[in-house]
Amino acid sequence: MDFTLTPEQEHLQKTAHDFAAQEIRPVAAALDREPDPMKRFPWEVLEKASKLGLRTLALPEDMGGPGCDTLTLCIVGEELAWGDMGTAVTLDQDWKITHLFEKLANEEQKARFQKSFQEDHQFHLAVGMTEETSGSDNIIPYNSPDAGVRTTAVREGDVWTANGKKRYISNGGIAKLCIVAMRTDPAKGVEEGMTYFLITPDMEGFRYGKIHDKMGQRLSLNAELIFENCRVPEENRVSEVNRATQARRMFFPGSNIEAAATVLGAARAAYEDALSHARSRIQGGRPIIEHQAIGFMLADCFAEYEASRRLLHYAAWTTGQKGLYDPKMGFMTKCFVSESSYRIATRALEVWGGTGYMTDAPMEKYLRDVTSFLHSDGTNQVMRIRSMKFL
Repeated sequence: MDFTLTPEQEHLQKTAHDFAAQEIRPVAAALDREPDPMKRFPWEVLEKASKLGLRTLALPEDMGGPGCDTLTLCIVGEELAWGDMGTAVTLDQDWKITHLFEKLANEEQKARFQKSFQEDHQFHLAVGMTEETSGSDNIIPYNSPDAGVRTTAVREGDVWTANGKKRYISNGGIAKLCIVAMRTDPAKGVEEGMTYFLITPDMEGFRYGKIHDKMGQRLSLNAELIFENCRVPEENRVSEVNRATQARRMFFPGSNIEAAATVLGAARAAYEDALSHARSRIQGGRPIIEHQAIGFMLADCFAEYEASRRLLHYAAWTTGQKGLYDPKMGFMTKCFVSESSYRIATRALEVWGGTGYMTDAPMEKYLRDVTSFLHSDGTNQVMRIRSMKFL
């Protein structure tokens, strides 16, 4: 067992950490308080990140990118989320969807979008699945004609007509390319009746709807995707007809693991701030870290962080090892890390006492942020359901 990072990983880790310290942290708290979601979206920060090459890390070498593996992306994602989780999630969505696009798209589709994605520092990606009546049904999936994705696409020659609405879509509102799941056979469940299409904001009949306001992870955007007789050319179909679910399972092993890395970064930031506070806060004639009530909480934070990080790195490493990746490892890593991170952030707030509950302190933001991943990227209950059949 060798936990040593490669020189490339060490370089990217330092690059991401320095960027988070110098560019993300100085603005994150003020942006988090901005009531307008579009005004708080950190365009300037993300453009700087893109110019450093952080937006396109997952682009494979044969498409002109560095081709970073899942472990490297997790290392970078943790550092960026140490600065701000919402900012890290925006970039992580780009990485995850780059994986999906690279595996599913044909050569013509890649050639059509590759140059713009590489050169446009505001080119972000989204994947559209969740709807008002279907979230977990798509992930388990509950394979019934009356469940799952209801946004439809009906073929008419070389064009598909799409109608329906997605919601809570990460990078919605700003993405320049979306991979969207449509129900193409309503007589069958999502396993046999769903297809992926490439959608761009300039398509007639497509628009972004409401930008959702959120408790945490506020520097990322989630929005509605609305289709009203949207005309999607056949050349934009990016999976086999009625085979989207199978395609996602086959080509997307690192999604939940990468998500876990971002929540762990926020938990680490909470732990470090609590540790610093406990060393300087004097009560009972000594720093509160010397009182067992506080020291025990911080020791537990340390243990859960280190255990989560080891599990995360191992799970990420397995995605690149032929025949070694186990789907339940990805699902349960997301569960374990997100729940550990929630406990770390909760304890860290308690270390600050009443001050931690005040909005002037950094702790309440950490807690709001980490709470999102008890549900985001698939609820933890659904992750457990998916793991059961692999036990």
